[in-house]
Amino acid sequence: MHSPVPTRGTTPTSPRLTRLAPLALLAAGLVAITLTGPAPAAPTADSQRAAATVGAFGKGQPSGVVVRRGASREVGMRFSPKVDGRAVGVRYYKALAWKAATPRSATLWSRSGKKLARTSIAPVAGTGWQSVKFSSKVKLTKGTRYVVSVHTRNKGIHAVTPGGFDKGHSTAQLRVPGDRNGWTSVSDKPTYPSKQARGDANYWVDVRFKPGSTTQDPTPTPTPTPGGWPGPDNTGVPAGTVLAPYTGPCTITSARTISGVDVLSKCGDALVINTMGVVIEKSLVPGVWSIYGDGDSSVTISDSDVRAGSVSTAGIWGYNIKAARVDITGGQHSFQCNNNCELTDSWLHDQYNPNGGSTHNNAFISNGGHTMVVRHNTLHCTPLLNSTDGGCTADVSLFGDFDPIDDVLIENNFLRANNSSISYCAYGGAKGSKPYGATNVRFINNVFERGANRKCGVYGPVTSFEKGAAGNQWSGNVWDSGEAVNP
Repeated sequence: MHSPVPTRGTTPTSPRLTRLAPLALLAAGLVAITLTGPAPAAPTADSQRAAATVGAFGKGQPSGVVVRRGASREVGMRFSPKVDGRAVGVRYYKALAWKAATPRSATLWSRSGKKLARTSIAPVAGTGWQSVKFSSKVKLTKGTRYVVSVHTRNKGIHAVTPGGFDKGHSTAQLRVPGDRNGWTSVSDKPTYPSKQARGDANYWVDVRFKPGSTTQDPTPTPTPTPGGWPGPDNTGVPAGTVLAPYTGPCTITSARTISGVDVLSKCGDALVINTMGVVIEKSLVPGVWSIYGDGDSSVTISDSDVRAGSVSTAGIWGYNIKAARVDITGGQHSFQCNNNCELTDSWLHDQYNPNGGSTHNNAFISNGGHTMVVRHNTLHCTPLLNSTDGGCTADVSLFGDFDPIDDVLIENNFLRANNSSISYCAYGGAKGSKPYGATNVRFINNVFERGANRKCGVYGPVTSFEKGAAGNQWSGNVWDSGEAVNP
């Protein structure tokens, strides 16, 4: 076990057990993370596709796929049939299980950009190839060029293989040209993808084609998904919000409200709060740091996306912070609290862990402090164990490194599994090798995801919770399968 000595205000690290294990992809909203290994075993809509319908690509997981997100956009490809037939619908590869990774619509276009057919796509869970059909089949003529595309939802999540169209692809029925294929357009609504993708990128959008056929396919049945926990559909900037450019300072020295703006494009690594009474709402922001004067700053942030990028501190960090319905990615940690923090209804995931580094990540962490409420969040430390011992410590880490831990409520959260690099999903603050211990720490009615090894972390769900410490309480915590979780 590592025993690092963290320093306040630099790069706090945390203990994590070293382990060599196969890496498994954890389903979450990953940004530009390479996908490896077989597709999940859960059935996808495409598995119910009629055998008479063909596409340009096979049913297996595409190679070299990365997941990107950003502005809403149309993505697709050019193709031409080798025989006459009908376009029945569209296939698309869904790389993330979240419903927000489902495209909004699928469209078939003529070469000149005329819409030939379009269908809306209901959000579905699961990963892999998915199929949708048009309300009416469209006759396609041998040798004629067409374009097929999908439009992403507001978070812009889509799969792509850079260089995937370096060479053309051909089947007995369809021809997909290489070089200058892969087409896209940034737009808030479905539009013809008129711009060539950089580097011949393949977005893995495919036509459903019936050579010479006019019979109908059965409608696919979407895979149901459990609801209720914060995720891409109910955190971050609300769908439909148009963000204006941010014109204010990147270091805030007077109370103000920041609403409906893109701060990230201007302020880079962080928006620094050096005053009391700052409010951020419905905005795209970098890291938000309220660390002025050891408690002389405060910020309330809601309905916003925090994109902390590659900083070696936290996405949200400091004193006197209230955060609600926030989607936080990047940073060594998602949320680091010193004192007086309230985190509710938010989604913490996809922390920064560079290849070749030995960063230890956490979703929520305190290295000493008091008065914290963490209620009804999805807490997911997602980085996998790498070859240089980088990876996750926990979803929730309470460590008495600089001060005692006191008055912390962890209630009704979903602690997600990481069977690769998390030793335990929660560290409860017991003194152990730390200078300080924990009192008045309450873990109440939380749900721990079992994951592939059925333990949440590599070794179990929780460690270092001291039942006998003053005011500590462990009550109503369960596995996602319903059994009680005990420390």
